[in-house]
Amino acid sequence: MDQVLLQRRFQLNYSTLSHIRSLFTDKAAALDINPTRLQQLQLVCSEYSTNLLKHPPQPPSTITIRYGRNKQGDCLEIHDNGSPWEELNAMINAADLPNMLSESGMGLAIIKATFANFDYRTSNDTNIITFYLSNQKQKQHLLIVDDSQSQLKLLAHFLEDNYQLTIFSQATEAIEWLTHNHCDLVLTDFHMPIMSGITFRDHVKQQRRHAILPFVFISGDSLADSIELAGQSAIDDYLLKPINKPHLLGVIQRVLERHLHLTTQYQLQFEQQLALCLPLPIRQTEVTHWHIEISQQAESSGDFVMQHSLADGTTLVILGDHMGHGAIAKANGAVWLGYISGLLENDDISPAQLYQHLNTRLYLSQSQHLLCLMLIHLQKDGQVACFNAGMPAPLYCSQKQSDEIQQTSGLLGLFDEIDDEPWLNTLSSGASIHCYSDGLAESEWNKKALRLLTDLTPEQRHQELWQYNAPMTADDKTLVSISYCHSHH
Repeated sequence: MDQVLLQRRFQLNYSTLSHIRSLFTDKAAALDINPTRLQQLQLVCSEYSTNLLKHPPQPPSTITIRYGRNKQGDCLEIHDNGSPWEELNAMINAADLPNMLSESGMGLAIIKATFANFDYRTSNDTNIITFYLSNQKQKQHLLIVDDSQSQLKLLAHFLEDNYQLTIFSQATEAIEWLTHNHCDLVLTDFHMPIMSGITFRDHVKQQRRHAILPFVFISGDSLADSIELAGQSAIDDYLLKPINKPHLLGVIQRVLERHLHLTTQYQLQFEQQLALCLPLPIRQTEVTHWHIEISQQAESSGDFVMQHSLADGTTLVILGDHMGHGAIAKANGAVWLGYISGLLENDDISPAQLYQHLNTRLYLSQSQHLLCLMLIHLQKDGQVACFNAGMPAPLYCSQKQSDEIQQTSGLLGLFDEIDDEPWLNTLSSGASIHCYSDGLAESEWNKKALRLLTDLTPEQRHQELWQYNAPMTADDKTLVSISYCHSHH
């Protein structure tokens, strides 16, 4: 797994299965996991954990569940410390769901039916199963509200092939749903008995996250007064019944495109104002015995890089990425850069303490911030420590090898405690580490290309990596390369 977003370790026994089942429930919103994917993750984690207690010769005492991304998309990993389950591949491949309802014996068939693309391997007394999850593009989501069941069925029939739909017959139910969910457009009846469409729209607009949500009204009322009222209410469109499918699809597409255009223009204006407030990016810097080179193409992203000298004479380099794109991600990245800068005003704070403090702050706030962070602590005599919270696996390169650094703890703020065990190493002459945001490499690292890095200098490696996959990278992209110089000029 290239980028670990969630990681949690469990003692494995029957009494902890309920905790394993609920792992993703509270984290779905923070990780932007849709309801269908959430159910799939819960089901597979539960069924696989149950089978680990039944089938291997020596059942595991602990398992670690990891959720994140590789270059092809999302993936789920389950690590266990039991004996290898030699028959697993054959058992899953042979498992089929029964034709009739069954009380038991369906666990492996459910796993196969849910995530058919998987890989099982053993390494260093650890067994790892990786499920590769298909990342189909999500359809735009419409919320439909109408007190007529026949009208709801007709609208659903017209729209279900093109959009994801959520349907309610009462506006009050839709308001409650919107307090916890998001949609791209609301299609609602203009005249409803309990709450009119205009009143419904006004209630929704009071929710800050839905203040600019587009509304399209449907009505059989062609009276001039009703049409004028709709126009005065600044609605996005007003359709008169009877409605045909081509016209309905055309109106919805036009409103969604107009909404996207207006949102894009707002973001561009916001970014122009924000750029005046942000510090200039760091490009290259020298610290005693250390060379740090930074390349950044992140004008519209949440990436940020900062460097700070600690009281003990060591140096902390921080690479952050507030997940998402556009002005909001950039603004949130700037907020966290400022917050971390404030914490570092305490000269005695250690990298581990900073790591724990940020985790606690995010956890207690219960915010929806997805902050990926890499803390690189440059110490004496070439010693370096890397704390990775949700960033892609960095590269360690020497004149003998080039490998990914797999040590990670997952995103900060998902749990009250976080593993702060860093990757530790001592950089020899010619060795370097390269940390980057997820825009740098959008496909698998070419193993041959990585091997060729061993013959290059740290500066040459930086240039090679910066150009790697360049034609495919369109937005946020940051690379921080660090090497140790035994002599300082």
